[in-house]
Amino acid sequence: MGRTVDLGRTVDAGRTQVFGAGPEATVAGPASARTVGASMEPAVTVAPGGETRFGPGVPVGPPVAPAWPQPGSGPGVRSRPVWRRLVSVLSTLLTVVLLVVVGLFLWQRLSPLEIEGVTVAVVEPAGSRCDVTVDVVATVRTNGNAGTIRYQWLRSGSPPGAMVSERVGRGQRSVGLPLRWSFAGVGSARETATVNIVEPSVTQAGTEVRYACRGR
Repeated sequence: MGRTVDLGRTVDAGRTQVFGAGPEATVAGPASARTVGASMEPAVTVAPGGETRFGPGVPVGPPVAPAWPQPGSGPGVRSRPVWRRLVSVLSTLLTVVLLVVVGLFLWQRLSPLEIEGVTVAVVEPAGSRCDVTVDVVATVRTNGNAGTIRYQWLRSGSPPGAMVSERVGRGQRSVGLPLRWSFAGVGSARETATVNIVEPSVTQAGTEVRYACRGR
């Protein structure tokens, strides 16, 4: 028998019948029934490497890249509280002061003793007295560092005196080096007392010493 088509046509037996004129039409045949339409065309996707993929489950277009946040679109950055900034400034200042103190301390500890000047004077002149001992003092000015001063006294008309060591403490900026010079007999004399420093640096300084005895 014949089959009727919705479009008003009759197709002979054994032939395919199409029902409907819409986007999808039902095709009937001897083997099986199947649906023909736009949905029957498989999706095709070209991968970045040039590989072609098609079939059910393959997305129609390329994968969408994740959206990165734009500058300024995120939550605002909170500024640090005032007290935190104040603590940071104070901590920096304290560190600088500490470094300065430690550096000054190390510089004073490691720097050597230096002599800045020497003066020699008679404590009490003999005047017209007879058989007296005159006290002579050499005043040494230093840079305040610790060390040792090695010196000897030189008296005119006499052999050099023995070498003497004087220990100088840290912070001691003035050191006295004494000499006791004895005179006896009747007469007068004009001598020179000279201090000869050999350490930490070679330095000399002197003064005149007078003796005048007119008689006992």
